[in-house]
Amino acid sequence: MDSFVKNFYKGFLAALASIMLFTACTTPEPTENPGSDKKAVIGFSMATLKEDRWLQDRDIFIAKAKQAGFDVIVKNANNDSQLQYEQVCDMIEKGIDILVIAPHDSTDAARAVNVAKKAGIPVVSYDRLVRDANVDVYVSFDNVKVGRIEAEELVKEVPQGGYIILAGAKNDNNSQMFYAGYMSVLSRPEVRKNVKIVAETWVEDWRREEAFDFVSQILKDNAENVQGIIAGNDSLAWGAIDAISVARLTGKIKVVGHDADLAACQRIVEGTQLSTVYKPIRNLVEETLNICKTLLEKKPVQHGYTINDGTYDVPYIMIDVVSVTKDNIDDTVIKDGFHLREDVYRGIKE
Repeated sequence: MDSFVKNFYKGFLAALASIMLFTACTTPEPTENPGSDKKAVIGFSMATLKEDRWLQDRDIFIAKAKQAGFDVIVKNANNDSQLQYEQVCDMIEKGIDILVIAPHDSTDAARAVNVAKKAGIPVVSYDRLVRDANVDVYVSFDNVKVGRIEAEELVKEVPQGGYIILAGAKNDNNSQMFYAGYMSVLSRPEVRKNVKIVAETWVEDWRREEAFDFVSQILKDNAENVQGIIAGNDSLAWGAIDAISVARLTGKIKVVGHDADLAACQRIVEGTQLSTVYKPIRNLVEETLNICKTLLEKKPVQHGYTINDGTYDVPYIMIDVVSVTKDNIDDTVIKDGFHLREDVYRGIKE
């Protein structure tokens, strides 16, 4: 754990405390302000559509952008940084008016931001922060709180024992923020004396199979010392739960995740996953579209927080999140219309 935490703190804590290179690409001339008779075009560059949550982002974004009078070009980089860069260049050449980017690699994506800025195109960092890029605005959730909620739910249920941490993709800045949230709980003196971190790892590209393999190996060697698992999202939680099932330990090891994916909500009501964190995507999309309108009108962005991207202090629009357990699932994700009740409780006899 020591080297893991040491590397984490080197790369992240300075940025956390502040919260209150380029390959060739043809750069077009700066775009003119969209006229009143022309719809502004948003280029939405997405890192992935692998997880259920990102499919929701895409669909909600397209629908709400059209309602707001925007045209949208959406590109999926399939967890490939170079492809994401090329796709952004292509969208810029096609004449987008504003770029919204959810980066695959928080550092490498600065290349794409630089090209957009040279073209006079405003850039919104969507959910994931682009580092060292000075984007115009970062719109995301309270990601430190996401991690804190996960850890608090697990400590509440399993106040004593060994934990595994599946910390997500190291090249995603959100993983660093989630981890800061976990450690804000696990480093409390009353928790440290009762909870031991048995093993932890970053999971490249958020691969569920990698989470499965890592947890499987730990359970093979050290199952009796594992009582809880903190997962960097619900997909990694799924991989961990599958590993627990294969090891015939279902119900004996508690698992927490976040994103409120449908499969995770189903696991919660079935009892195989302890909790998730609901991050209201509609709110994220609506805030992003409001920011797009503000930037295109060249008005100042109203914001309550800033975040340091490693070099610059960036305006941060922070959206609240809520813990979801078996006890409140009806009053959170279902009540909010994020998932239908019949889908969540499918297979459950009531």
